[in-house]
Amino acid sequence: MKVSVIGGGIVGMTSALHIMEQCSSAHGQLELTVISEKFCPDNTSYGAGGLWKPPSQEHMSEAELKRLQGSFDFLTSVLRTSYAHEAGIFLQPGYIVHMDPIPDPAWKDIVVGFRHVTPWELTNLFPGYKQGWFYTAFICQPRDFLPWAKKRLTQRGVSFVQRKVNSLEELAPHYDIVVNCSGVGATKLASDEAVSASRGQVMRVKAPWLRYFVETDGKNPVIDGIPYMYPNLHNVVIGGIKQTGNSRITNDPRDTDTIWKGILALNSQMKGAEVVEEWTGFRPMRDGGIRLERETLTGTSTGRPLEVVHNYGHGEAGVTWSHGCAKEVADIVKTIMAERRPKSRL
Repeated sequence: MKVSVIGGGIVGMTSALHIMEQCSSAHGQLELTVISEKFCPDNTSYGAGGLWKPPSQEHMSEAELKRLQGSFDFLTSVLRTSYAHEAGIFLQPGYIVHMDPIPDPAWKDIVVGFRHVTPWELTNLFPGYKQGWFYTAFICQPRDFLPWAKKRLTQRGVSFVQRKVNSLEELAPHYDIVVNCSGVGATKLASDEAVSASRGQVMRVKAPWLRYFVETDGKNPVIDGIPYMYPNLHNVVIGGIKQTGNSRITNDPRDTDTIWKGILALNSQMKGAEVVEEWTGFRPMRDGGIRLERETLTGTSTGRPLEVVHNYGHGEAGVTWSHGCAKEVADIVKTIMAERRPKSRL
């Protein structure tokens, strides 16, 4: 069975990993190819901070919680290996603070040690904020994880092709199943008008004294932007820029200024941090959330239907959702392989 994954970012590469792990010995031989116009370090995932952080929603569906638990469980399994550091996976405690009180999130029992921030913490660490949560979760650094995943997949015989896919139908002569992890590209490939790009700009700085992540929620009257700080293995990712309708692909000095002002107002110790990198990318947003489903395309040039599994629209939480969604994708691929397996005549 020939399967292709479109997309070389965190969603595409995790889908490929889980397909290879779950389907390689099921229902016949598997030939897997990852196709992407851009691979690491030239794609959006490369610049991401990598914090496992779902939307702060009080209610989530059973399917959403299953995906989140699946992601957390996979990262936990890697954490216990000797190669966790090579894959850029580690535990990180930290805070999410809010300008207005909100209900506890539906995922609070998935993370480690979820609790409310104390009055001392609000007063001394986050003045002006009204509420906060503290917990321990994962950081999965895409700039480490993606090369590790590619190496692992290559060892398993997976092929990588760097080119642009203009339509799903053009792959029909070559593959039995196509997994569409094209992110913002799904606007064209899946004719999905719900998909849009949200521009982000981040900086990486040297600040080894920062040992916890911070994410803010809500507009603080004395802090520019909505700043965040994610300590990684090599540096600290700082940001706070979320722009719809801005297609600028280069770093904007005005956004750099906004990030710095917001971070220094949040934590004055960051004043001494040395900037090592600035980066701009586009988050694959989608009205209605993630699209993860099977679609059968008929009327292809081959005369036979093309099975497509869509997996896109993860927004700013690609790292968070990726492994749970990838497990679901692999289950669908396994089902299609079983359906197409030649029937015994006995």
